[in-house]
Amino acid sequence: MKSLNILLVNPSQKFVYGFPIPQPYPPLGLMSIAAVIEKSGHTVRLLDIDTEDYDDKDIIGLVKELKPVMVGISATTPTFDSALSVAGLIKRYFQTKIIIGGIHPTIAPEESISHSEVDAIVIGEGEITITEIINAFENNDGNFSGIKGVWYKRNGEIIRNPNRELIKDLNGLPYPARHLLKKPGRYRPADAIQPPVTSIITSRGCPFNCTFCCTKNIFGRQVRLMTADRIIEEILYCVGKFGIQEFHIADDCFTVSKKRTLEFCGKIKALNKNLRFIFMNGLRADLVDREILLALKSIGVRDVGYGVESGNAEILKHIKKGITMDKIKETFKLSREIGFATWAFFIIGLPGETRSTVGDTLRFAKELNPDFAKFLILKPYPGSEVYYELDKNGYILDRNYAHYGVYTAPVHRLKDLTAEEIQQLQNRAYRSYYLRPKVIFRHIMRIRSLSQLGHNLKAAVFVFRKMFQ
Repeated sequence: MKSLNILLVNPSQKFVYGFPIPQPYPPLGLMSIAAVIEKSGHTVRLLDIDTEDYDDKDIIGLVKELKPVMVGISATTPTFDSALSVAGLIKRYFQTKIIIGGIHPTIAPEESISHSEVDAIVIGEGEITITEIINAFENNDGNFSGIKGVWYKRNGEIIRNPNRELIKDLNGLPYPARHLLKKPGRYRPADAIQPPVTSIITSRGCPFNCTFCCTKNIFGRQVRLMTADRIIEEILYCVGKFGIQEFHIADDCFTVSKKRTLEFCGKIKALNKNLRFIFMNGLRADLVDREILLALKSIGVRDVGYGVESGNAEILKHIKKGITMDKIKETFKLSREIGFATWAFFIIGLPGETRSTVGDTLRFAKELNPDFAKFLILKPYPGSEVYYELDKNGYILDRNYAHYGVYTAPVHRLKDLTAEEIQQLQNRAYRSYYLRPKVIFRHIMRIRSLSQLGHNLKAAVFVFRKMFQ
């Protein structure tokens, strides 16, 4: 078997958040793909454009040096244009195959494959698919015929291979190739307390139906779980190899299995190590109880966040959230009693939103009284149910995906609200929630260390931006 050179690229996402900030997390999906390629005996160069400060000249120089048989580029919806830019740059000078994978090609395959600079796309989970792609290059034919999960071009014609089945056993996947990161110290989540930090994912899939989310389109409705032992093995590897003590868990619903959650916490506690855990995507308010929260508290979880979305019962029903406001209140009360700092995440601009319903959301936020409240503006990602609902009514105003970042301006309107009004309501929500003496005093009293002071200052800068942008 000959060793092939593969280049994997994480495109720039400097403005995904609406303003340039340091990249918070390394590209976990690409690192998983890289680990599989390495396991197959090939050489991988993982390029993270932002953290390595690469410009066009640097990229061209790297491709010229490596002579990769293929360049794989990961793309979310907000970074899709950046991915195309990299693909076009490389195609201008080289004949190497360009393959784009990730969330956006999965939810918008027809559009993704249509661009001339793209030779193929990978739909869905890529770990098994990439091994078959590599096999095609090893055979010197580069023929993707019959490779599930791949759409490709042959003599100008788009060939649509069948979708690939989801990976049943996540335990068999190698650890993400964190050793390929050139500048790991440059990743810094805003809420990191004890760097170095890494993200980790322990499950895939979500059984719920939220209309604004695409997770089920990508990872399916059935949740596939790594075992507690497999998770701990990866954690101990990261501790021993990289000195990491803080882990940010990227699961969509980590606590969906109470049995696994309690087993994991029990085994982590038995290690007697000074570890810290954060749930970067939050938890579902109906998937925790006193026993689970006490277990999380016992292993160093200090903050818990929950997706509330709206303070209006009709909107919650319309977006198929599947959680009542009473349950949300109960969970926040319990979380405070146990001693957690609490986060609440709201979405402004959901279908059916009016000034009145935003008022309901703000009142509910004040009733829940979380330590931190985030009022996000809906981004209708292609593939989500809400996208098709808004598109059908002609409410999507901007289809430039670079504007679909987490904190960017609205790209849609509603029957009763213009895009400008949605933006104004978000700004007003931040001002109304945070510019209260008791909230300001509470955050001052929370400061117990220099790291916490730094965290609070970062949060204050973010909130100030959202109040007056």
